[in-house]
Amino acid sequence: MMILNAKSALEVLNECLKTGADYSEIYYQDAMGRTYTRKYKKNQGVDITRTRGIGIRIIKDDEVVYGYTPYITKAAMVSLARKLAEAFQGDRKKTVNKLVKKQYPVRSPIEKPFSLLNESKIFRYLLRGEKAAYSYSEEIEQVTTGLCETQEHVEIYNSDSIMTQDDRIRTRLVCNVVSKRGESLKSSYKHKGLSKGLELLDETDFEKMCLNAAKISIALQSAIDGPSGEFPVVLGAGSGGVLFHEACGHPLEGCAISNKTSPFADKMSTKIASDIVNAYDDGTIENGWGTLSVDDEGNQTTKNQLIKDGVLVSYMLDKYTAKRMGNGYKPTGSARRESYLFPPTTRMTNTYIANGISKKEDIIKSVKFGIYCEDFTGGQVNPNTDQFVFTSDTAYLIEDGKITKMIKPTTFVGYGYEILKRITMIADDGRREPGFCSSDSGSIEVETGQPTILVSKILVGGQGGQL
Repeated sequence: MMILNAKSALEVLNECLKTGADYSEIYYQDAMGRTYTRKYKKNQGVDITRTRGIGIRIIKDDEVVYGYTPYITKAAMVSLARKLAEAFQGDRKKTVNKLVKKQYPVRSPIEKPFSLLNESKIFRYLLRGEKAAYSYSEEIEQVTTGLCETQEHVEIYNSDSIMTQDDRIRTRLVCNVVSKRGESLKSSYKHKGLSKGLELLDETDFEKMCLNAAKISIALQSAIDGPSGEFPVVLGAGSGGVLFHEACGHPLEGCAISNKTSPFADKMSTKIASDIVNAYDDGTIENGWGTLSVDDEGNQTTKNQLIKDGVLVSYMLDKYTAKRMGNGYKPTGSARRESYLFPPTTRMTNTYIANGISKKEDIIKSVKFGIYCEDFTGGQVNPNTDQFVFTSDTAYLIEDGKITKMIKPTTFVGYGYEILKRITMIADDGRREPGFCSSDSGSIEVETGQPTILVSKILVGGQGGQL
């Protein structure tokens, strides 16, 4: 059901175009979020958020203006449109005469909607995970468990005569465990999120997830200093994909490409990675954490192959960056934003490296001395140079083809374009993980993923010295 009046939307779009703009767009959002939390062995209650408003974007040549209002009325939209149109001086070049409703396949069917929610059941579910974590060791100091659910309805009306909508429901389970040994505090964080309803609870062994977090937290208490230098690094399935997301995914977004700040600008159809690398951004994965039926400017999402057999074959583009690129480039369903408070820009959805043919155990066996990184706590990338710095959360030494001692959080430094060329083995155990990505258009839900991957060498900054 469309909330906004199509006739009023048409009037607003034409008001935007009266000073010679090429394109106008209305974005309506109504989002509700609930977070259920247990901490200090108590229910912490329910945190409820609501975001509702309208954003208007106008494009003329290479110039863009954007504004927003929380008032959902025709008068508010017309007033905002007039103010934004004043940014341009010229005669009308385009008039929108009709709006055609576009309907796209539902990518994330919901089996158990939140209308079936039982609050006491949620807290009992979280309590079971909490008890499992505390049961592992007397050194477990604190366990925090939570369930986060969001329901979002968006509508897009634009001067390409399109009006469309999307309903997005996401659920995420989280667990953070802190252990204490003397004065030493170590934490471990685990989570799972999908574009699903309450069925996620049935599909998740939450007690096992919390128990695993407890085990890692305790193991970190005995972790040794890692080595420093350049070593082979095995990146674990799933969470290891965050490195590709940050160091390679962002430089393939249209904003970086069209501004020519990316090392991959003007590299289309050239070899940028090892022959065995195939990478995708796929907003169509059923129930994926970053899945959308349409992006935030009304384009249908796609399964967009970025790298094929090591060759760059596509970028991620929105309407604006595709226009700037020229040469027949088209939007790839990659326009995203956190809320109506932000204009859309090119962003990732579900980004991953595809499965290879190797086995995880064979990859480990092939490394005489190196590091197995199971998970990252975070990192950062310089978008202009593609240099990254990441810190491991859970990592181990590999010695004589075997995973041995856990090492303390360790930094990994390098350049994304170099890492792509240093991938020498890819396993067949691909897995995806949910996350959040912050950029110019706010914080959005993204999924990262990969199989187990061997990178021939990465600069590692541990504290244990060269071994």
